Amino acid sequence: MEKAANLHTIKLTDSDYVRTLENCIQFGTPVLLEDVGEELDPLLEPILLKQTFKQGGAICIRLGDATIEYSRDFRFYVTTKLRNPHYLPETSVKVTLLNFMITPEGLEDQLLGIVVAREKPELEEERNELIVQSANNQKQLKEIEDKILEVLSSSEGNILEDETAIQVLSSSKVLSNEISEKQEIAAVTEKKINETRQEYLPIAIHSSVLFFTISDLAAIDPMYQYSLPWYINLFISAIDNSEPNDDIAKRLVILTDYFTELLYRNICRSLFEKDKLLFSFLMCCNVMKNKGNMNEEEWRFLLTGGVGLDNPNKNPYPWMPIKAWDEITRLSDIKAFEGLRQHVAANEGGWKKLYDSSDPMEVSLPDKWEDALSEFQKMVLIRCLRPDKITPFVQALLNITWDRCTLNLHHLIFLDPTQIPLM
Repeated sequence: MEKAANLHTIKLTDSDYVRTLENCIQFGTPVLLEDVGEELDPLLEPILLKQTFKQGGAICIRLGDATIEYSRDFRFYVTTKLRNPHYLPETSVKVTLLNFMITPEGLEDQLLGIVVAREKPELEEERNELIVQSANNQKQLKEIEDKILEVLSSSEGNILEDETAIQVLSSSKVLSNEISEKQEIAAVTEKKINETRQEYLPIAIHSSVLFFTISDLAAIDPMYQYSLPWYINLFISAIDNSEPNDDIAKRLVILTDYFTELLYRNICRSLFEKDKLLFSFLMCCNVMKNKGNMNEEEWRFLLTGGVGLDNPNKNPYPWMPIKAWDEITRLSDIKAFEGLRQHVAANEGGWKKLYDSSDPMEVSLPDKWEDALSEFQKMVLIRCLRPDKITPFVQALLNITWDRCTLNLHHLIFLDPTQIPLM
């Protein structure tokens, strides 16, 4: 946007950033200040507030101890690499905040366009042509409307006696009808194209979910940050290298499995060993939530243990920790676990056996709970009684959800980091 205007890039750590800023203010050159934190240098206050004044007939601004001329062409941009910065209100009112992070819906549409362009290039090309044609038709209609309004406004006397005006209106009507017919044909064609494109929507949604999964890894370690261009290039490589199939449904299954595996292996290359299980679990849970196989309330309980006031129900057993009993009570409020608190209070033997076991994975849940709960729900329940044994249940869930024995090492593609930035 400002490249042609000789944009200057500075950082607060630069030794001469103040001198560069002064020169740009005087000569009207745009400046980009990069990598700021949540607090800005007080030196920038006059610029952000535009505290200009006239001195000797010229518009000036005070920057630190210096008074310099202020050019109206000066533009000031500030960026941060913080994922979720929190600026004080007094800072926010001085600037215009823009969030350039892509949205899930925006990424889905972008990935859908990529996969359709690769799988059915003629379809995407026809769609792009329709978009251009539709824009041109709308432009012509607008010109016709303006022309008619001009004729009506400039006509004097009875318009029916103005032969030129009648000819203009007649030709405009004919042209307008032709454009309307073209628009109707284009609308029908566009509907058919969109119906075909929607068949590839599942892989776009799945891939969008995976991107935001790896984006969340930065909360674990700031080093775990991955660029969107790198991700899209990985997605394209999966489309080009996976096994082709004329059946769209089968093709989507192949492409989904291939890309998921490819992404998993490439991301695991950059993770510490201690974080790989957590990444696998996040990936698994996000995919399950996307498919509707996980209850959001159960997921929140797994993360937080639920939130509640004092427990009115007395702990029935001396061996059970108060914290465990409180969480079981709160868990009973979730639909899949209705009656859990009463069952625990009435069946000490089965639950104590589970609590005392050195390997709860090998112990069946008492009575109906063994068959009534899914693997994820069992893990939520174990979180209450034996939070120290949650890791084996995470691994069991991954083994059931992800058939890791189907992963082939030759699918791993190493991308040249000199061409595509990883971060």
